[in-house]
Amino acid sequence: DLPATALSSGVNVRFENGTISRSPVFRTVHTFSDSFYPRHVFSIPPVSTGGYYMMVLPSADFGAIKAYSGATESDLTPAGIVGSSSIEPFTNSFLGAVAYLNRQTHVPYYKRPSDTQFKPLTDFDWDAGWRCGSLRAYKDFLVALNVTKGATSYPTMVKWSDITGYGGPPADWDETSTTNSAGENILNEMKDRIIDGLTLRDSFILYGESEVWSMDYIGGSLIFRFRKLFDNTGIINQNCVVHIDGVHYVMDRNDIYMHDGATRKSIVHGANKDFIFQGLRTDLTKFAFVTHNPLLNEIYFCYPADDNLVGFHAPSSGCNRAYVYNYRRNTGSFVDLANVTGSCLGSIEAGDTWTTVEDVSWEAMGGSWLGAEDDKGLLTLFAGRMDTTQGLSKNRLYGYDLITGGRLPAPVETEALKDAYIERTGIDLDEIGANLTLYKALQAIYPQHLVSELPSKTSFGFGGSTIVGQAVTWTPYETYDPTTQNKLDIRQTGRYLAYRMRHSGPTDFALSGFDIKITLRGRRG
Repeated sequence: DLPATALSSGVNVRFENGTISRSPVFRTVHTFSDSFYPRHVFSIPPVSTGGYYMMVLPSADFGAIKAYSGATESDLTPAGIVGSSSIEPFTNSFLGAVAYLNRQTHVPYYKRPSDTQFKPLTDFDWDAGWRCGSLRAYKDFLVALNVTKGATSYPTMVKWSDITGYGGPPADWDETSTTNSAGENILNEMKDRIIDGLTLRDSFILYGESEVWSMDYIGGSLIFRFRKLFDNTGIINQNCVVHIDGVHYVMDRNDIYMHDGATRKSIVHGANKDFIFQGLRTDLTKFAFVTHNPLLNEIYFCYPADDNLVGFHAPSSGCNRAYVYNYRRNTGSFVDLANVTGSCLGSIEAGDTWTTVEDVSWEAMGGSWLGAEDDKGLLTLFAGRMDTTQGLSKNRLYGYDLITGGRLPAPVETEALKDAYIERTGIDLDEIGANLTLYKALQAIYPQHLVSELPSKTSFGFGGSTIVGQAVTWTPYETYDPTTQNKLDIRQTGRYLAYRMRHSGPTDFALSGFDIKITLRGRRG
């Protein structure tokens, strides 16, 4: 039922300027020790560090916190912290030059600009027996969601601090005081727990499992007003919403949608939606997250998957698949993820010399020496966990960057690289009046195709079938070299034709279209 120019499936490709090319690739920015398994990553901006963005990575058990800034790794682990094995996600916030880190297994932690390690928020009136599912910033307040006080859980509670000044955490969380702005509210009408929240223009949006609410600042004795926005929709996990130009993009358990606080719209449909949610590992949704790449106008909805195209099989400790939505072009695609557990925007210092890159080819390196002189631009970074069963031998901080036109002067990580692949099946040619009873003979293809490096690592395969839904019988792959060939000769017949293309290695390609030579043969059966 697809038009002739559409694809049936594909992975690790992107659609830009009328061409299909390789998606961004993972480049190794930093390698951590084998004993440090990152579970999350966020950045502290220069207003608090006085230099580069600082990438902060807590370990999976919250027993250690590492930082990477200006090509230097440092230890920000709080004194006396006791790790706890858990798959619960982390949340982070930044308010008044102070960074905050939270997970439901521990009290929240903070780091001021002058601090050399994170410290417990109990230093500032947060009770040692309190926990929260998410800690976020809204206006001049810290907002705790899904609060537990001692042995009592309040899954729909919203608790906020007193007004926070610059350079330090809020001094008061006492909701009973009449001399501060701290308070709390339990949304009794809410049917499921609050999972997360994020600012949207002048409001703070609360996301539950199946409801979305708005929290608005009104001042006075009430401070905030709460109202329901949407029923029968919510969010799949913490960190699964991003804010872009006055719109939230959200991953739910059954949909991916956008809203502006008033109107909600799904942004994934049909086969793509089926591919996502039929392949989603529902037992591992605690690892799902969403991140934004403003340089490419792309949003990555990251999740653990067992679909038929995954490059990293049997996930257990991170995400191996992302649905990529380009919000400028309204296009979607899929990429393989190297067991990643979080993402953020940050700047890095390359710190490379002729000696450190002597074993890396120019093509694999990316970026440029000139570009490395001014490397404070924001890049999309991922935390990736070691998993030898998936061929990933180290815990790493990755940069996610294009091969052609990329900005990051760091080597492509071959362990994290999977082939680019596209496929189209079920081509019936009824657009040209070919009756479905006719057999079609595919004789040649003339690709409009370029590769970034020789020898060519692009190959094509062709196939056919006689019945709708029948498995395609494929020919072996044949390498296509655009410098010496203008066509591939083919001998393939069927009522329904198919083609596929694969590109391997740390190189790029561009496919803008092709012509084909076909003859129509007689009817059978």
